[in-house]
Amino acid sequence: MNRDRGKEGPPPGPGDLSGGPRVEDGGRWIEVGRVTGPHGVHGKVRVAMHSGDADGVLRVSRVALACGTPPGAEDRREFDVEAVQRAGGCAVFSLRGIDSIEGAAALKGARVSVRRDQLPSLPEGEFYWEDAVGCAVVNEEGTVLGEVTGVLPGAAHDWLVVRRDADEAYLPVVAAFLRSVDVSARRIVAAPPEGW
Repeated sequence: MNRDRGKEGPPPGPGDLSGGPRVEDGGRWIEVGRVTGPHGVHGKVRVAMHSGDADGVLRVSRVALACGTPPGAEDRREFDVEAVQRAGGCAVFSLRGIDSIEGAAALKGARVSVRRDQLPSLPEGEFYWEDAVGCAVVNEEGTVLGEVTGVLPGAAHDWLVVRRDADEAYLPVVAAFLRSVDVSARRIVAAPPEGW
């Protein structure tokens, strides 16, 4: 969880996702990164991982790529993964049906998701972004401050998007402000920065 977009919207989506079937099922998908462009000349795509670590996706067999804004209004297609390898904080995927540099380049900007059941379990104290959405945010006295509606990647840290009574606020995902995260209880205890 390490990329900063603060209050900015997502970058423009990619062009063509015609290589895979539309995702129609209601399966649980978790966004793990974004296509940054082609890798080599044979249609591989480089994916910047939201976590900064590709280890969690090295064994996946399918991915879903989504383009368009806002999220939820996009064209989303599934692809079989033929191979995946680590490249720094990125993952490089060979996807069935994408076999040229032009095909890979057309996917630049696509959001990449994998099925929840293909991701590894996390150590205690860590959570997948998806699991934070819908959690109540309370202060240390138990007063409800809002509800998490999303998580944005950040350069120095990530941000919880919190819907409050009259607006939306961004809470830094750092130990100084998050006292505890209990996704099974759907509760995050926070000590927001001054002026939040």
